[in-house]
Amino acid sequence: MKLQETIKRILREDALNKPKFFRRRVDIDKVQKLLLFNPQEVYYETKNYEQFKYELTLRAVEAIIWNKYKIGWEDLPEQQEIEFVTKVSDFLEKDIKLIYDSLNQQ
Repeated sequence: MKLQETIKRILREDALNKPKFFRRRVDIDKVQKLLLFNPQEVYYETKNYEQFKYELTLRAVEAIIWNKYKIGWEDLPEQQEIEFVTKVSDFLEKDIKLIYDSLNQQ
């Protein structure tokens, strides 16, 4: 088995067995920076602010996990991801609201 496949398997097992998977691997400052990448696309794909807030944060979190560990969304523990993304989106609400308002005025 290749080293990358082994690492990926270990990370998946870790994700399934430990609730701190996302907190240990996702830097909130990086999420905050990634919010600025393609918010227009998310804006036009969502129906309201709450959905925009969640989807924008979700894309940032999943991009970090993919870029750093090469783990796609289908391999992540769904419930843990939902809880983590919801908490992060609430924590970054001021930033997300500013982005949303600027897009809403266009």
